[in-house]
Amino acid sequence: MYEHPSYIHNTILVEQERIDRENELRRIITENPDRVIRRRGSVLSRVSGWFRTRQADAAASVVAADSPRAICDTTARPAHAR
Repeated sequence: MYEHPSYIHNTILVEQERIDRENELRRIITENPDRVIRRRGSVLSRVSGWFRTRQADAAASVVAADSPRAICDTTARPAHAR
């Protein structure tokens, strides 16, 4: 049926606040371009980056090599040969 005038007025106020926030954000970005951090590539490259295998860094491999755990033989042997 018919919309109440207060509903229309509230909708206009909410839209105006959203536009004001967007304008303020644009102003801040144009005044401080050095603070903007660029996204790398497209969405596809970011998503594919999630599924790439990660390589261990040198520090992590050194810590793993200095581990006091004993290295055990992984070949299967019968219980009497252990």
